[in-house]
Amino acid sequence: MNPFVFSSATMLLWGLAALAPILIHLWNRRRYRETDWAAMKFLLAAMKKNRRRIQVEQLLLLLVRCAILLFFAIALADMSCTAGSSLANFGGPGSATHTVLVIDHSYSMAYGEKGQTRLDKAKELARRIVSEADEGDGFTLITMGRTARNVISEPAFDPDDVLREIDQITIDPGVAVADLALAETEGTLRIASRDFPRLRRAQVCLLTDYGATTWESGVSQTNEEMVKKIEEMAIVRAFDLGQPSTTNSAILNVQPLTPYLTPSQPARFRIDVACDNATELSSQVLQMIVDGKLVSQKIVPFVDNQLVSVEMETVFQEAGTHSVEFHLDNDLLDTDNHRYVVVDVKEQLKVLCLADDVPSLKFLKLALDPTDSVQSSVKIDTLSSSSLLDIDLLTYDAVYISNVARFAPDEVAILRSYAKRGGGLVFFLGDHVNAASWNSSLATATQDEAPLIPLTFDGPSARGEYFLDPREYDHAMVQPFRGQQAGGLLTTPVWTYYRVTIPENSPAQTALWFGTGDPAIVTSRYQTETDEDANTLRQLGGKVIMFCLPASTASVDRSVEPPAAWTVFPTWPSFPPLVQESLAQAVSSQLDRKNLQLGDVFEGVVEGDLGANLIEVIRPDGQSSRIEATARDERLFWSFDRTNQVGIYYSKSLSTDSKKIVEFVVNPDSRESDLTRVTIDTLPAGLQPGDHGIDSAGGGQMSALPSAIELFRYALMMVLGLLFLESFLAYRYGAAAR
Repeated sequence: MNPFVFSSATMLLWGLAALAPILIHLWNRRRYRETDWAAMKFLLAAMKKNRRRIQVEQLLLLLVRCAILLFFAIALADMSCTAGSSLANFGGPGSATHTVLVIDHSYSMAYGEKGQTRLDKAKELARRIVSEADEGDGFTLITMGRTARNVISEPAFDPDDVLREIDQITIDPGVAVADLALAETEGTLRIASRDFPRLRRAQVCLLTDYGATTWESGVSQTNEEMVKKIEEMAIVRAFDLGQPSTTNSAILNVQPLTPYLTPSQPARFRIDVACDNATELSSQVLQMIVDGKLVSQKIVPFVDNQLVSVEMETVFQEAGTHSVEFHLDNDLLDTDNHRYVVVDVKEQLKVLCLADDVPSLKFLKLALDPTDSVQSSVKIDTLSSSSLLDIDLLTYDAVYISNVARFAPDEVAILRSYAKRGGGLVFFLGDHVNAASWNSSLATATQDEAPLIPLTFDGPSARGEYFLDPREYDHAMVQPFRGQQAGGLLTTPVWTYYRVTIPENSPAQTALWFGTGDPAIVTSRYQTETDEDANTLRQLGGKVIMFCLPASTASVDRSVEPPAAWTVFPTWPSFPPLVQESLAQAVSSQLDRKNLQLGDVFEGVVEGDLGANLIEVIRPDGQSSRIEATARDERLFWSFDRTNQVGIYYSKSLSTDSKKIVEFVVNPDSRESDLTRVTIDTLPAGLQPGDHGIDSAGGGQMSALPSAIELFRYALMMVLGLLFLESFLAYRYGAAAR
C-alpha cells in the first residue's frame, strides 16, 4: 500500500474527534430527579419563553466546534502533499500530474550558438517545466544517449531534487538510441500509474535536436507501436532544439599507415576530415600533438559534405607507448574536433614461428624479415610446435603457425588466452593438418567462449590447376596488388589447397579467393564477448588470419605417384607481400586494443614488479580510480570498464615510485558528427516536434492541464476562521452572556 495513502487515512481517522462535542452534549442531557419548589416555577416560565432561541444558539456553537476538529483532521491528512499529497487517495484518484522528462544528451546536443549549446537549451526548458508545475506534481527524468538512463526512476515531488539532477546532465559522446528511450519511457509510465494512483494525468516532454543518426530508427513499426502505448497513458510533447542549418567541421577517423613502429622511423597517419557547410567554413588548421607537444600543422581545405583525407607524419625517438592527438580549430561543436591515437614504439618487433617441421619455416622467416640482420626491425624465433606449452606467447607481437597436425586442449587454451589479449595469430595449412582435430579443438565453441577459428575444415582439394582471385582488391591484405599485375598474385601456381567453409553468421571475412570460389585467405577477429545486447561491454580480441595454402614446398599430394607438391607459392613473388600484409594485420590487433570505443573494456598487464598490484587509472577529466590487479598465468592483469569519457587514459602503479604512462584512448562515435536532421514527416505523429502544451503568449506556462486543489491550505484557513468564530459565539451565547 502506498505509504502516503496510509498516512492520510490515519490522519483522517482523527476526524472522528469531531464527534466529541456531540457526545459531551448528549451526556450532559441525562435526566436527574426533579424537585419542585416555588422559585423555580418563575425561572422555568422565563426559560420556556426563550428555549427555542437558546437551542439554536447552542446548536450553532456545537457545529462550529465539530467543524474545527474536522477541518483540522483534513489539514493533517494533507500535510504531505509536496511529497505526494494523498488526501485524494483516501477514497479515489487525485488530479496531480506525472511529468516524464526525456532529454537527449548525445554529443550533437553540444552544438552551440551564442555560447549556448542545444543541451543548455534543453536543460533550461526542463527547469522551466519543473519550476512552473503545480505543487504535488511528480517528475521522472530519463537521459537519452548510448543507453536510456533512468536518472529519476520513481516520481519525485521535490522540485529542488529534480532541478539538481537536471543540472548534472552532461554530454554523452555517443549516438543516442531512440528505441531504448521510448521503451524506458513506456515502462516508467506504466509503473508510475500502478504505484502512484494519485498522479492521475501524465505527460512526456521529449527534448531533442532530431538528428537523423538517432531518429531515423524511430520510423520502425516497433517504435510506432511503442509511441501508441505511450500516448494511451500520457500526452506527448516534443520540443525541437535543432537548427535548420549548421556549420560543423569534424575529424571522422585517423588511420596509422605505418604497420609497426620503431625509434627514428617515420610514422605516417591518414586523417579523414569533413565539413557540412564549406561555404561558411572553407578551411581549418589541423594540428598534430604528440605526447602533449605540437609537432606539426596543416591547413585543410573543405568541400561541402565530402571527405577530405590528409596525411601527416612524425618520428618517435624513444621506444614506449605514445599518445597522438589531432585537433581542428574549435567550432560550434568541439567534441568531434579532437581525435586520439595510442601507438607502441618498439625497439624490435618479436614474431614467433611454429611448425611440426622447423626447417620448413625458412621461406616464412625470409618473407617476414628479408634483411635477416641483427639491426632488423623484426626479430624472428622459429620453434617446434611441441614447445608451445613452454613459451610465454605474450612476449611476442604475432605468432605464425605452419602446417601443424593437431593441438592438445592445453595448447588450444594457450592460443585462446593469447588471442583474447589482443595477440595476432596467422595459420598456414598444409598436408599435415588433420581436419577432424582442428574442427574439434580450434573451430568449436566452448560453453563460455567463441571458436578460436570460426571456420569448418574440409580437407585437401582434388588435384588440379587453380588460380587466385582477388576480385575487386577490396581487402587490405590484397590492396597493394591493385594495379600491380606484375606482382605475381594472379599467376601463383596452385595444384592443391586446403578447403574450408565459412559457416553462416561467422564473423570471418574472405580476403582472397581461389577461382573455384573457395576462400584462399580468411581473416577474423577473436570474439571475446558477444555483443547481442547494446548494453554489453565489448572486449577486443586479436586478429586471426588463415592461409589455405602451405608456407613451404614440403606439402605434397601423396594420392599421385610420385607425390607432387601442392604449390610453389612460398617461392613466388606474391608470397613476401602477402606475408608482410598479414604481419601488419596481426600486429594491428595490439593497436586496436589500445584505441577503444566508448564502453569498451581495457585489460592491462603489470610489467616488471609483480608486487605492484595496485593500479591508479587517471581519466581524461583528471579523476582517478584505483584498480587491484589479479594474478593469472604468472602475470598480473587489471581491467577497466569505465570508458565513458573521450580522451587519453593514463595508469600508474601505487606500489612503486613509477611515473604515469599512457595506457589507452577513447574516441567519440563519429556518426554523431553528421548534424543532418531527420525528415520530420516520416516520424510517428506523437514524436513530431511542436509547441504542444506550451503557451508562448503566456510566458511559457504549461496549458491544458488544470491544477490540483490544495485542500490542506484551505482546511487550515477554515480552522483559523472557525477558531475566531467559536470564540465569538462562546462569548456571545455562552454562560458569560446569560
